Amino acid sequence: MSVLLVNPMVAPQVQQTARALHEAGRLHRFITTVRYDPSAWWQRAAIRLGRAVGYDMESNLRRRTLTEVPEHLVEDFPWWELARLSVSKLDRSGHAGDLVWGFSERAFSRFAARRARPPVSVVYSYEYCALAVFDAAKAQGMRVVYEASAAEPTFAFNAIQREIARFPEIETRYHRREAGQMPGRTAWRRREWNAADLVIANSSFTRSTYAAAGFDVGKIRVVPLGAPPAVTPEAAAGGGSDPGGPLRLVWAGKFGALKGAHYLLEAWRNAGLSRLAQLDVFGLQALPSSMVNPPPPGIRFHGTVPRAALLDYFDRSDALVFPTLSDGFGMVATEAWSRGLPVITTRNAGASDLLQAGKNGLLAEPGDAASLAEALFWCAAHRAELKKMRVAAQATASGWQWEHYRGALMAALGAVLAGPKAAETLKSHP
Repeated sequence: MSVLLVNPMVAPQVQQTARALHEAGRLHRFITTVRYDPSAWWQRAAIRLGRAVGYDMESNLRRRTLTEVPEHLVEDFPWWELARLSVSKLDRSGHAGDLVWGFSERAFSRFAARRARPPVSVVYSYEYCALAVFDAAKAQGMRVVYEASAAEPTFAFNAIQREIARFPEIETRYHRREAGQMPGRTAWRRREWNAADLVIANSSFTRSTYAAAGFDVGKIRVVPLGAPPAVTPEAAAGGGSDPGGPLRLVWAGKFGALKGAHYLLEAWRNAGLSRLAQLDVFGLQALPSSMVNPPPPGIRFHGTVPRAALLDYFDRSDALVFPTLSDGFGMVATEAWSRGLPVITTRNAGASDLLQAGKNGLLAEPGDAASLAEALFWCAAHRAELKKMRVAAQATASGWQWEHYRGALMAALGAVLAGPKAAETLKSHP
C-alpha cells in the first residue's frame, strides 16, 4: 500500500517517519509546508528581505533542511506558513499569529486533501492538520493514520490553569485567549481522532492523557521517539564535572511554567541548593521576571546557544533537570542520554518510558518542589553513583536509536498497511 505523509513541519521525528515509509517502499509523497531549498526563488527573496529588516531568515530556513528522504518525494505548500512566520515576527502579542496559524493548518489540510487520490491507499497525518485530508481519504475508502505527538489538549491546559490558580503572575494574555479557544480545538482533535483507523502515540504518558479524557485508546500503538547517535561508553564514562567541585546541573529548552521551571526555582531557594550545586539554563526564559529576579545563587541563564555548545555542556555536566508538568515525549532527554548524561524528570515526560530510576536517572513528582529537591540532594550526596549512571544513560540511547524507532513504527503500521480486513482487527487486538 502507498502512503501519503502529511505534516507541516520537517522535525526530526517527522523525517524519520518519512524515511521509515520510504525504506519500506511505501512512501508515495511527503506533503509539508516550508523546507529549505536554496534554489527556490522565493527563498532567495525571503532571505534578502530578512537581511534588509535585520532578520536572519536563512538560519530559520536551514533548520527546515530535509536529510532523510529524496527531494522528488517531497511537495511543499509554503505560503500560509510564511505568512504565519511574518505575522509572528510583527505581532508580539501572539494573537494575530494564532489566527493565521489556524487558517494555515486548515488550508494545508485542504491542499493535502487534493493529493489523496490513487495510487495512495493510506494517509498518515498529525494533530490539527488532518481533518480535511482524512475526510477526503475516507470518502475514497482509504485507511488513515493519526499521530498524537503531544498530550491530550485539555491535560496540558488544565495543568497550566492549576499553576495559574497557585501562581497568578504566570497568567498571560495568551493563556486567557487559549481558554476561549480550547473547546473548539478539543472538538477539532476529537473529530480527527474519531476518523483514524490507527493512532501512533509517542509515549505511554500521551496515551494515558487521551484515555483519561475518554478517547478510544484501543486503536493506539505507542512508539517512543529515537535517540540521536550516542557517544562511546568510554566517552560517556569520562564525562561529568570534577567530583571535588559543585554538582553541575543543566537545563535545556524553554524555562517556563509548563516545564516546571518555577518548581525548580522553589526547590533551589528553599533547600539552599546553591551550597552544593550550580545550574546552567539554556533556552528562552519564559517565567515572569518577578519569579526569577534576582536569580538564585548558583543559577546562570545563558539564553539560546548553538547545539554544539549545548552538547559540550552536556558532556561536562552531571545531570539534566527536566521537571516537566506535561510533555508528550521530551527529546531533550534522549539527547542527554546520548551524551551519557543522567536525566532527572517526571512521569509526565513521555521519555520516562525509557527511564530506569536509579540507573540512568531519577524520577521526581511533577509539580512537587520538595520531591525535586530530594532528587537533587541525592545527586549531590552520591556523586560516585551518579557518575556510574553515565554508562547506563549512554546504553539507553544506544539501545533505542532512530533505526529502532523506524522498525517499531513499521511494525505498528503493519495491520493498516496490510489492508482493510487486517485493519479491522486493531480494536479487538490493541
